[in-house]
Amino acid sequence: MFDNHVHCHEFPRDEITQYQKDWTLVCVSDDLESSKKTVELQGVVKCIGIHPWQVERAEPGDLNTTLRLIEKWEVPCVGEVGLDKKFVPHSYDKQVEYFRAFLKLARELDLVVNVHAPDAWQDALEMLRRADVDRAIIHWFTGPLQLLETIKDYGYYITINPAVAIQRKHQEVAKTADRRIVLLESDGPYEYRGMRLAPPVIKNTVEKLSELWEAPKDYVVEVVETNAKRLWRL
Repeated sequence: MFDNHVHCHEFPRDEITQYQKDWTLVCVSDDLESSKKTVELQGVVKCIGIHPWQVERAEPGDLNTTLRLIEKWEVPCVGEVGLDKKFVPHSYDKQVEYFRAFLKLARELDLVVNVHAPDAWQDALEMLRRADVDRAIIHWFTGPLQLLETIKDYGYYITINPAVAIQRKHQEVAKTADRRIVLLESDGPYEYRGMRLAPPVIKNTVEKLSELWEAPKDYVVEVVETNAKRLWRL
């Protein structure tokens, strides 16, 4: 199965090796240094970028160096990149500058964009569309339900996180979204309300989606895996 958004560089290497036995890991990066760690991983889908939370800490030149790293290593994905008005609104203008640069390169190289956008969902979608990006993941989507139709129309995807077990808004998203745009993620090793998020916890997400969709677990797995293979062109 696919974990479509996980911070592999934060896990011990032997733990990642164990997960690879059962999971296809889409490994996102947070900054230049973690991007360098991500490209060294073997047998994973590599995403390179600078997280909105890290934009204000980035050194002059980090953006261009990260962009060159994407080209040098020919990675299939840019991420974790995006906008955040909820947690770091004070750096929003610089976030827009960085996001625009990553989107331009993603369009030129036909890359997937792994997007973070709390309280900036609409802005992020508009920037993705203006940049003419074809493939994007809106990670851990908890935005307005009416945007789900826009995401589908643009050909993008959302990820459902294990937090769906307890996060009511995320449950509403999971129930409302067109099933053809749903992917799964762990966002590990993030800690959320006492849960240590990691790839194996996605099995609990499957169980919750089975409940929300009123469908067998095998059906849920088939749907999300078909979606992932379509996105990653496998």
